[in-house]
Amino acid sequence: MKTLFTMLRISAIQLFLLLLLFDPTFARSKSSLEMRLQVQDTRITGTVTDAQGNKLPGVSVLVKNQQGKGTTSNQEGKFNLDAPSDAVLIFRFIGFKEMQVAVNGRKEINVSLAEDDVALKEVVVTSLGIKREKKALGYAVTEVKGEEFTKARETNVANSLVGRVAGVNVTKPASGSMGSSRVVIRGNGSISGNNQPLYVIDGIPLVNTNFGQSSVFYGGGDGGDGISSINPDDIESMSVLKGGPAAALYGARASNGAILITTKSGKAQKGIGVEYNGSYTLDQPIFNNEKDFQYVYGQGTNGMAPKDKAAALQAGTSNWGAKLDGSPVMQFDGVLRPYSAVKNNSRNFYNDGNTFANTISLYGGSEKATLRFSASDLNNHDLMPNSSLKRNNFSLNGNLKATDKLTAQMSIQYIRERVENRPSSGDFSWNPNVGVQLLPTNYDVRNLSKRVDENGNEYLVSSNIYLANPYFIAYDMQNRDRKDRIIASADLKYDFTSYLYARLLAGTDFAYRLSENVTPEGSAIANGSMSENQRYVGEFNSQLMLGFKKNIASDFSVDAFVGGNIMKSKESNLNVSGSQFIVPFFYSVNNTVTQGRSYNLYKKQFNSLFASAELGYKGYLYATFTGRNDWFSTLSRASNSIFYPSASLSFVASQAITMPSWISFAKLRTAWSKTGSDSDISAYAQSLTYYFGQQHLGQSLAYVNEGTIPNTRLKPATSKSYELGLDTRLFNDRIGLELTWYNRKTVNDILSSQISIGSGFSNVRLNSGEMVNKGLEMMISGTVFKQNSMSWDMSFNMGYNKNNIISLADGQQSMTIQQSRPGLYGDGGTPVFIRAEVGKPFGIIQGSGYKRDGSGKIVFNAKGLPVEGELRNIGNSVSPYTLGYNNNFRYKNFNLSILLDAKLGGKISSGTNNLAYLAGLSKETLPGREEGVVGAGVNEQGQPNTVNVPAQEYYSWVANHIAEEFVYDASFVKLRQVVLGVNLPKTWVNKIKMSDISLSFVARNLFTLYKKVPLVDPESTFLTGNVQGIEMLSVPATRSFGLNLNCKF
Repeated sequence: MKTLFTMLRISAIQLFLLLLLFDPTFARSKSSLEMRLQVQDTRITGTVTDAQGNKLPGVSVLVKNQQGKGTTSNQEGKFNLDAPSDAVLIFRFIGFKEMQVAVNGRKEINVSLAEDDVALKEVVVTSLGIKREKKALGYAVTEVKGEEFTKARETNVANSLVGRVAGVNVTKPASGSMGSSRVVIRGNGSISGNNQPLYVIDGIPLVNTNFGQSSVFYGGGDGGDGISSINPDDIESMSVLKGGPAAALYGARASNGAILITTKSGKAQKGIGVEYNGSYTLDQPIFNNEKDFQYVYGQGTNGMAPKDKAAALQAGTSNWGAKLDGSPVMQFDGVLRPYSAVKNNSRNFYNDGNTFANTISLYGGSEKATLRFSASDLNNHDLMPNSSLKRNNFSLNGNLKATDKLTAQMSIQYIRERVENRPSSGDFSWNPNVGVQLLPTNYDVRNLSKRVDENGNEYLVSSNIYLANPYFIAYDMQNRDRKDRIIASADLKYDFTSYLYARLLAGTDFAYRLSENVTPEGSAIANGSMSENQRYVGEFNSQLMLGFKKNIASDFSVDAFVGGNIMKSKESNLNVSGSQFIVPFFYSVNNTVTQGRSYNLYKKQFNSLFASAELGYKGYLYATFTGRNDWFSTLSRASNSIFYPSASLSFVASQAITMPSWISFAKLRTAWSKTGSDSDISAYAQSLTYYFGQQHLGQSLAYVNEGTIPNTRLKPATSKSYELGLDTRLFNDRIGLELTWYNRKTVNDILSSQISIGSGFSNVRLNSGEMVNKGLEMMISGTVFKQNSMSWDMSFNMGYNKNNIISLADGQQSMTIQQSRPGLYGDGGTPVFIRAEVGKPFGIIQGSGYKRDGSGKIVFNAKGLPVEGELRNIGNSVSPYTLGYNNNFRYKNFNLSILLDAKLGGKISSGTNNLAYLAGLSKETLPGREEGVVGAGVNEQGQPNTVNVPAQEYYSWVANHIAEEFVYDASFVKLRQVVLGVNLPKTWVNKIKMSDISLSFVARNLFTLYKKVPLVDPESTFLTGNVQGIEMLSVPATRSFGLNLNCKF
């Protein structure tokens, strides 16, 4: 590590010296210095205004050909500086044309700057990092400014996109503050492949690998993803390229869209700028269960409380006991305690989390070279006891104009993460939420805090060893990981002429992660075991472009380029494990009796050629054509090539024809594209490979590594996209409207189909999936009210996506994407499935329902229990509607922003509700506790049901056999964010030698204004992959409050 820091420090020094070396202002001759000294400096004062006479503060006033000599205008637009009487002053200000004024011996110079029409044009970052006028684009692009990510920050910056971009569905798994994020643009486009967008940072694709996630069957921990490591204070902007036409130039990896991140850079100014941004956030767990639990009956079975310790352990989480009456009853540890309701168990176990983040940045430069360096420190303590994250980010950005023809940009980030005890979730023995959220109503969770008995064995509340002690998991079962990551890029551009240039871009993103898991002696699950994992993921990209940009005559413009790209990726995974420690409490794999190890190495490469041409006519008509060809190493040579063309048209009607004065801007756009993907199949899926592992009596054994037979005729999946749009601004830009309709069809999706195991394999991959996404997007923005000291701006966005599966593998009508443990989340019975089904949207929740007669009445068997019906579709796990509503108010130096968001129309299968039902915790199990349950419906003969069933038997049967009962409407409306800020008056700030101070109070996830699912947050899920809509004893959601301080020197 010391070596790495030393290399980074040396590189930074070398870069700084290089910038100085190439900056010609540092290479002036001694004679020219002497000549300037002969001219005596004169104090010059003046005022800078705009064309209307308004004073302009912050204008840069520089002395031409004198490096570092200059000043800025104050709040009144006034300036003063010393300069030779024959000097030339340069006045620069963003949004205005540069102005040069000769001093000619004057002591007072007043100037009026004219607005720069070019600078005021709306420019966005598009594919390959190229900046283009938004009016020229024939497709939808949304840009989010960096300040939106720092107002009320998330530890994973991707989660801050919630509610801000139409058509973007953001899901934050309920896996604690250090988890990953799932972002889907315009619906799921692949049944089995990755559906998340490509992230690109300063032109280099980001490796967004998920370092472990919970599975449906056994749960686990969320290891975080690539985007979670990015420091929001370093982000200048994010551009969301939604459709295929927008992202086609990135090829296969952007088949689901792309999110382009531009980081902050230095700027030309006098002296060195310093900025500090610090925030403290308190995260309070949101407990949804207290009002939905029953506190009338306690632990026990068949209406009886436990009589002794053995009976208490046997009852476990069962709350089918007697009425709570305060009498002394034996509990799990042999202690008599009152048989009374104990509330606030969740509150007593989980902590208030907190996050303390600090970033300091230094920036500056000249007209020839700029530099920015930042260092940040984030310390997070999760609401899960003994769980924490520490992250350090170091960022260096430089820009250099070496000559009039050669420019260079570089960016490097080093990220260091250390995590202790990531929370686990799902149906997992290491999930502490199980032992808290399912605790009997008369138990106090704090009685488990002793963790072990006198023999050092784990204290359990149940004879079921998989119902672990939550404190034992938090403090004794150790899991820790550390990750070091470097993201670097270098971009060289050489202008042969004013219209012909070449550009070379190279960069890398690689991470090394070491994780360790320890199950100590005394654990009820495994008496001493541990594992260590070393994982490396890396990617290198190099790209060469030749570009042409020129106006032809006065009416036509051309912006074109051709280029090539090579992407190489590598991933390795070394795992060692051991069980049964020889020396107690000495945790080393070498200290175990039985040991195992495995090693995997994956490499792949994409080669690409691409081209683009934008043709403009009179500034109101633009046609853009692109093409890219990818060659995949993961597919056979006969079918590994695919060409992606795109075409788009933009017609700015407001510039072409005379329109009513109330129409400020109007544009029609349309686009078409064809993109493709290899569906992220593994590097060697098309080859028959072998694997060595310790699978037989601890000895090495070679076996075929792949259960899927290679298919050498496999082709890339392809998607064709169409979109139409309207962009308009009305009443002098007071109201803005963006409308988009899109249609995306995916064919030849790569799916796995079962084959006879007599072949020696179980599956084969085929090009057989077909899916369609259609949708609408709308963004309305406007200034509701505006005066000199007061304004109110608002925006509303809405996305609707309709997904339909056309075909599956081998003529199948449905295929299982994932399923729960049999018996829903209990024992025995029928599982819940997440399925793809022909004629239905992606992500159907399928399970058993109540059998009903022709009139819809529930049918009961001879025992009085509801008859389990056939598997049926219960709902769609993907919400078709996403909405966001943002308001910004300003009054003098104060500002207030409020963000609401919603998802509507989705369903969720709740394992927490199912288990609460099974255990008698849910208040829905109160009816019939004393007298029994007579289900409303008919028997199998069609007569009214009259059979009385004991409550425990009835509700347990429903929990194990009727999935329909536990699938809920997942729709919600949330008050997502409130920020109240103040900019301190300049007169105060200037007295302490600072340029700006702002302070803000922030709150995030304040209230759920609407929801229908009991016990849990409707956003709860413990997966980031394609399986959504299954929730199971997850980490509670949080409500956050904090303060943010920003200072500039």
